[in-house]
Amino acid sequence: MKQKSNAAAEALLEELKAAARMLGFDVREEELLRDAGYRPRSGACRVRSARVVLLDRRASVDDRIEALSNVLACEDLERVFLSPALRARLGSRTLRLATPPAG
Repeated sequence: MKQKSNAAAEALLEELKAAARMLGFDVREEELLRDAGYRPRSGACRVRSARVVLLDRRASVDDRIEALSNVLACEDLERVFLSPALRARLGSRTLRLATPPAG
């Protein structure tokens, strides 16, 4: 059963990477440098005029999915085909990001 869920997670990761590329991101999976007291995180950045998403190759599939979901939740996804499950996942994330905390 674990292998089936791992295959589903890998497929979701591939769909997220394809969507990011369609939005103009260069998606790179690299071993991010670790140093004492410094923990690198996957995410988006700019390199000159290019938009880049760096994913830590050593991070779990779930962590890479989370990082890509965070990047894509901030983008206009109307011009990109996404599976209904992925669109729902990103849509709920967008709502959480736009809703101010209660209190």
